[in-house]
Amino acid sequence: NFDFICLCDVRHKCPACYKQCKKKEHIIEHMLTSHHSVHDPKCGVCNKHCKSFESLREHIFGPLAKVNCSSIFAERDCILCLKICSSVDSLNEHKETCHLTTPQPIETVEIHHSANEMINIRSQEVVAICCVMVGGDWSQELCARVCLVDEDENIIFQTYILPPTPVADYRYEIIGISENNLQDAMPLNEVRERIQQILYSGEPIGRVLVGHNLEKQLHCLKMSYHDHLLR
Repeated sequence: NFDFICLCDVRHKCPACYKQCKKKEHIIEHMLTSHHSVHDPKCGVCNKHCKSFESLREHIFGPLAKVNCSSIFAERDCILCLKICSSVDSLNEHKETCHLTTPQPIETVEIHHSANEMINIRSQEVVAICCVMVGGDWSQELCARVCLVDEDENIIFQTYILPPTPVADYRYEIIGISENNLQDAMPLNEVRERIQQILYSGEPIGRVLVGHNLEKQLHCLKMSYHDHLLR
């Protein structure tokens, strides 16, 4: 009976992200579809591959963080680029040369343009969007910050957003948003109207919208957009 139990508990592990599956064919399918790369964000302690820097921060600092990884990062980790240094002295030296800077607190930014500038902006048919999410009840994702840029990476509009429902997890350690940031934030319906104004700019045909996981971002903004204009 003991041998039978041990055989049943055998799991196959992905060498990159350490995901475990009971069946070998399942882990093979995972490895074929996950497209792990040497360029993935990777924990400097256990070498686990993560999908994004946000998931890497969750692995290190989140509520279910690995104790060993978390403790080592706490001692010798650059909080900005997540590099692990060999000693505290080397960490201090690294901080002086780290190319990443601490993000500055943002306020609502809306760039106003002259009539001629608006014509030039309208000639740019692409807008990129990025939303930052906080956690709501029942694992709900709530949009707490949004930024839109043009083709030249100039900020068109950015603001904190007041979620329509209570926030259960601000994820401050991961994304840097706190309760204070959202106290006087712009309501979601006003943000949605501004985004739509930017996308259409008074024209019947909207502009191409570029972003990561746009379906999720638009869902959290509670807005819809033309599928053929999403990239």
